[in-house]
Amino acid sequence: MAKNGYILKLEAKKSVCKIAAVVFIWLCVLVPAVSVVAGSPLEHIKSNIDQIVAVLDDKSFRQSHTKEELNEKLRGIAHKKFDWEEIARRSLGLYWKERSQDEKEEFTSLLINLLENSYINKIVNNYSGERVLYDKEIIDGKRALVETRIINKAEQEISVGYRLVKKGEKWCAYDVIIEGISLVKNYRVQFYDIIRKSSYNELIKRLKEKQLE
Repeated sequence: MAKNGYILKLEAKKSVCKIAAVVFIWLCVLVPAVSVVAGSPLEHIKSNIDQIVAVLDDKSFRQSHTKEELNEKLRGIAHKKFDWEEIARRSLGLYWKERSQDEKEEFTSLLINLLENSYINKIVNNYSGERVLYDKEIIDGKRALVETRIINKAEQEISVGYRLVKKGEKWCAYDVIIEGISLVKNYRVQFYDIIRKSSYNELIKRLKEKQLE
């Protein structure tokens, strides 16, 4: 496998890879880093579905705007809804503490680019009116787990869980579990492998190369 492609692919079941484009719709919208003082994590997750669906289902908008403009609108939604620093910190794991503030900011920026650019086009090309069922919400102190299922038109189910942590009065999501596979853990394993076999600088080099593609 080409080394540039290595950091882009989730080492998961084939079924997960096939539906990753659709699932990322919910990564963008259902993983909000924006605060919710009132209401539960599940309620906040549910309230954000309408925002992305409204864009994707707006035929007039899609007909009057270019694909690039639609992608940019979705990217704007995604960017606001992630707790990017928390995701970056957990993805880099033990190597995060070794980084300077400038390095942390650079890595976070490159990770944002990796995730957004990897999936936005696939969202536009693959969305076809999937439904979401909300199974349960588990709150344990300052941590929470929201379990959902995405149902496609063929009535196939995809389980998607969301891990959140409460920071002050804010519920911030930091991980998504697709069919039992953690997005953050998956990337952390791959990042660790690159750093241990080569160096942190090599990881940054590959992320930058991917950004230029």
